[in-house]
Amino acid sequence: MSSLSLRRTDRVSLTLLLEVSGTDIHGREFKQTSRTLLINRSGAVIVLDRELKTDQQVHVRRQASQEAHRESTVRVVGQFGREKDGYLYGIEIGDAEKDLWGIEFPAVAESDEAIARMLLECSYCRSREVIYLNELELRGFETNRGIARHCKVCGVPSIWVQAPHEDEKKLASRGPRGGRAKDPQDEVSPQDEQRERHRVRIKTRLTACIRQAGADDELAVCEDISPVGMCFRSKRRYDSDARIQVAVPYAPNAANIFLPARVIYSEEMPKAGLFRHGTEYRKVGPRA
Repeated sequence: MSSLSLRRTDRVSLTLLLEVSGTDIHGREFKQTSRTLLINRSGAVIVLDRELKTDQQVHVRRQASQEAHRESTVRVVGQFGREKDGYLYGIEIGDAEKDLWGIEFPAVAESDEAIARMLLECSYCRSREVIYLNELELRGFETNRGIARHCKVCGVPSIWVQAPHEDEKKLASRGPRGGRAKDPQDEVSPQDEQRERHRVRIKTRLTACIRQAGADDELAVCEDISPVGMCFRSKRRYDSDARIQVAVPYAPNAANIFLPARVIYSEEMPKAGLFRHGTEYRKVGPRA
């Protein structure tokens, strides 16, 4: 089975401002602001300065005035740590018909031949979609920081740009919207390996972000990319077989999609004082 078809939808690193209300673990009612760290079609990871119980329900509403109609009761999946702003909670949207994010997520199975994945928005109506880019589209975006595509809402071709994070100061100005052993699940058949070796790999100079547990995110230069992996150079050395997450193209003030990956080789570039790494995207299950 394809490495990405096991996941239901891509996870997008995106800040959306929320209002969360409910009852905390001490029985106190609350209504306060929150924000997302990651989202997918059916849930999110949010930051909230309240102690909640696993499996309890809270009500979530979008803060942006043009998005305030988007609200839903959600289930707390669990607590996953803490930041300076509060606890990190996973939430799950119970009603599949609720469109809390206003984003179209394609089926992950459609992404097998994608060179890159991005959350883009129509520059006219602000409709947002997770879009899988082919080689031509990626080169166009690299040159113009946007791509031309048909907008289902506008009904005409429009320019699509990278969707920005929500910020309280900017909301008012936004227009209306419309070294470890491989896991068994990492094994692929010889036929799959042969097919992957012959897939296109294109040269690029896109900015990538490399994320590894226990370390700060690092910006790197992506040298080439394909549907099954990418090569980047960076100041930091990552061990072979290291598990990382990569987002490419990456923009610090916009939504980014991080994919789990494994470092398959690491080599020093002495004259440049850098290291070159080759990676392959990892196979993960729907709850990974």
